[in-house]
Amino acid sequence: MFVLIIGIVIFFGVHLIPLTSAKVNLVERMGEKKYQGVFSIFSLIGLIVMIYGFSLVDDCNPMMADCDTNNIHFWEPLEYSREISFILMPISIILLVAFLVESNIKRILRHPWLFAIILWSFCHLISNGDLRSVLLFASFGVYSIIDIVFSKKEVQSSESLPVTKDVIVIVAGLILYSILLYFHQYVSGEQIVEKNNLFFFLP
Repeated sequence: MFVLIIGIVIFFGVHLIPLTSAKVNLVERMGEKKYQGVFSIFSLIGLIVMIYGFSLVDDCNPMMADCDTNNIHFWEPLEYSREISFILMPISIILLVAFLVESNIKRILRHPWLFAIILWSFCHLISNGDLRSVLLFASFGVYSIIDIVFSKKEVQSSESLPVTKDVIVIVAGLILYSILLYFHQYVSGEQIVEKNNLFFFLP
């Protein structure tokens, strides 16, 4: 668990710097390019340590006699958590795509990427009540909320974009969601859909 916590501290500690005056001071001393390079390196290190630390924690049930773990279970998956996730996760992935592609969704929402992370973390928290999951997903969710509240407001264009761009974002998001859902086992080690089911994307 200690390795996971170290990874979280490094990763989010680095990402909190741009929300403070420390970034301005560091850029003045190091230069923009060097700052971005150091920021990227420490972010990558934090992410790797975080993922590795998460994998080290045994996810067995501590109530079992043969389970030796410090991964405390606070709650079991909430009722209807699967159905809720099947509703919210497609929206999360659509918002992720909206962050990458210019559209009215991105124009209206200041931070589609951060809203995507909040939905993603919420879905995983209601489905996983163990300590390692709470530490990981709550960290992402809390950071995203802090970033939304304290980040500087960017000037958004008031000119509407063609609706076709929004349609492209939504369709691309749903396709990406279906791919991630189908291959979820290879991403997180947990299979949540039946692959021999043609309608695997339905709860």
